[in-house]
Amino acid sequence: MRGTTKGTLMRLAVYIAVCLSALALLFMVLAQFRFENSKTYNAVFANVSGLAGGNFVRIAGAEVGKVKSITLQPDTTVRVEFSVDESVVLTEGNRALIRYDDLIGGRYLALEEGAGGSKRLNPGGTIPLSQTEPALSLDALIGSLRPLYRALEPEQINELSSQLITAFQGQGATIGSFLTQTAALTSTLADRDQLIGQVIVNLNTLLGSLADQSDQFGTAVDSLSELVKALEARKQDISNGVAYAKEAAGSIADLLTQARPPLEKVVREADRTAGNVMADRDHFDNLLNTLPDAYQLLARQGLYGDFFSFYLCDVVLKLNGKGGQPVFVKVVGQDTGRCTPR
Repeated sequence: MRGTTKGTLMRLAVYIAVCLSALALLFMVLAQFRFENSKTYNAVFANVSGLAGGNFVRIAGAEVGKVKSITLQPDTTVRVEFSVDESVVLTEGNRALIRYDDLIGGRYLALEEGAGGSKRLNPGGTIPLSQTEPALSLDALIGSLRPLYRALEPEQINELSSQLITAFQGQGATIGSFLTQTAALTSTLADRDQLIGQVIVNLNTLLGSLADQSDQFGTAVDSLSELVKALEARKQDISNGVAYAKEAAGSIADLLTQARPPLEKVVREADRTAGNVMADRDHFDNLLNTLPDAYQLLARQGLYGDFFSFYLCDVVLKLNGKGGQPVFVKVVGQDTGRCTPR
């Protein structure tokens, strides 16, 4: 009898030990105990709604630590103390963000690389308020979709909520930029309220003038309607005119294309001629001054018949001198009789 009792007590003790071990293991799993060496840091947030002690700390989705405590500070900011594994290295440029963990309001603390310094953050250090971001409050948004939820199936509601969270999660900078631009536009409109008021007054005056001239305005509208009807009646002619104008423009373009080489040659030769005239401008000026008298003499000589009588008074050779300047050499000359200078 004594041996039987002793065996029963031993089996009972083993059973109790196994149950206690299983219960302890279950408790450690549910309580999310971590036995690795860890380091403690702090982060300051403006709002930690939904975040609680024991929530995970993640980097790129991997769990690296847990939130230890949340403390409200005198300046209404919130200090979050969290621990991370010994192998994790944080820098002064790291950012701390509160993210949605699930659709029922769970949160976790996400650590990301930022644009700050790359100096290592010592254990016990603090991530400042400028490098933290609270979770977006989607409760009001999801609550406003309650009428829509009534017409959807539960699976569709879950998918829609998940897509909303995915769309808004991590887009604080974009939404903030949009709100900033909206605020700037609103401020600009507020600063221009006097100008906008003046525009409204001017529009009111214009509408009053149109009201006073309603008959004339009605007549103008009727005339415009008749003009449009007349144009519609002649739309084929107008279309033909536009087509002919297009063809004429094409012909002119072809003409200008063909005339371009001769025009270029004329301009080039005109430029060369102008250069020669400027190089011998004294002689050319003298020629222009004496041509009228010469033409009068030629006209009188032509009165005797279909021939001209000429008297040789001077023979002058024109040569190119130094530097291209003209040199005039008088070969034969007579200054008496008919050749006497006047």
